[in-house]
Amino acid sequence: MNTSRDKIIRYGLFGGLGFLFLLGVFALVSRDNLFRFLNDPRVPFQTYIPPTAPDYANAEAWAIAPQKTQNASVFVVTPTVYWGGKDWNTPIDAAKPRARLWRVVIPNWAGPFARAGAVSIPYYRAASLFSFLTIRSDARGARKLAYEDVLQAFDAFVAQIGGKGPIILVGAEQGGLHVLGLLQDRFNDPYLRERLAAAYILDFAVPLDLFDGPLKGLSPCRDKEDARCIVTYGPFQPREKSEIKRFAERTMVWDRNGLLHPTKGRALACVNPVLGGAVDDFAPKRLHLGGAAATGLEWGTAPVPMPAQTSAQCVDGILLVDKPKSRSLRKGMGFGKRFKPDPFNLFYEDLSKDAVQRVKNLNLRFKTEGRLAPPFENSMEVLDSPIRGVPGG
Repeated sequence: MNTSRDKIIRYGLFGGLGFLFLLGVFALVSRDNLFRFLNDPRVPFQTYIPPTAPDYANAEAWAIAPQKTQNASVFVVTPTVYWGGKDWNTPIDAAKPRARLWRVVIPNWAGPFARAGAVSIPYYRAASLFSFLTIRSDARGARKLAYEDVLQAFDAFVAQIGGKGPIILVGAEQGGLHVLGLLQDRFNDPYLRERLAAAYILDFAVPLDLFDGPLKGLSPCRDKEDARCIVTYGPFQPREKSEIKRFAERTMVWDRNGLLHPTKGRALACVNPVLGGAVDDFAPKRLHLGGAAATGLEWGTAPVPMPAQTSAQCVDGILLVDKPKSRSLRKGMGFGKRFKPDPFNLFYEDLSKDAVQRVKNLNLRFKTEGRLAPPFENSMEVLDSPIRGVPGG
């Protein structure tokens, strides 16, 4: 009798464990859909009332306001810090997104560039994370609104820094999309393009065909001695096949008319941050200058870099990396974490030294090649005049 009861208990236990296992598998498979569902604003963008627009003439509209300088200036467009749920776009005074910005994003994604120049970071009504997880037209409207803020912030930045010194652009994830827009809409001006030390478009896909179209005249950085070029990459471990596919095919980028188009079927640019150029050479771990988990550090406090954490190689437009030795440089597996900005920067020290070098490269070009002549001001139009004969001639 006891034997039969033991069998029933054993089968019940196995059955319960099997149910829990299947439940866990279902939760793992469906968690992305659940994350999307919970962060859907459930209001059409056409009828959505967006948060109040920032006024970039006021210091309150900036996390770090522009400073007048004759040296290099760095304009940083931050990644997404608002997941969604109520709004399509981030209210710039919302407490939780602002706390994430200062605790996670600024130390890890703006910090590497502080050595290269005076950093400026605008608050802007960034599109929610949900808007990057759906192909609905509402999401395009949210991204367009965010870019309009960035465009106004950049114009204010240029006016406020003055001078003619080098400019560095930095955009991570969503910020990369908006930096692409700035390169198309503002750096077609030869006087601004002359000042571009480099643009860093990080964790965002950049199609190579843009360099034959709206980005004509720019190119991915060839090597560490290059300037007026773009550093861009999307780092993945080879096993992350679904993430690589999503990055390569579902990223949306601006065209010359300000419309968004997917990257599917388009070759991508990749600049190896360890080697400093758009090459397919393999960079071994020993060349990796260091990642950093700078989350929680105050602005101006440099983290201790962790070198030799990963190798790096550009393969078909994707930067293939290793699983870092340090757990603090590994992406989390929690709810929605694979969509959120990393709380670390795997190439922190590599980017920091690269940015300093790009500024040096550009200043050297200024010395050897000279600068563009300033445009004529108050020029007078010269009209054709009829030739008249000399009296008595």
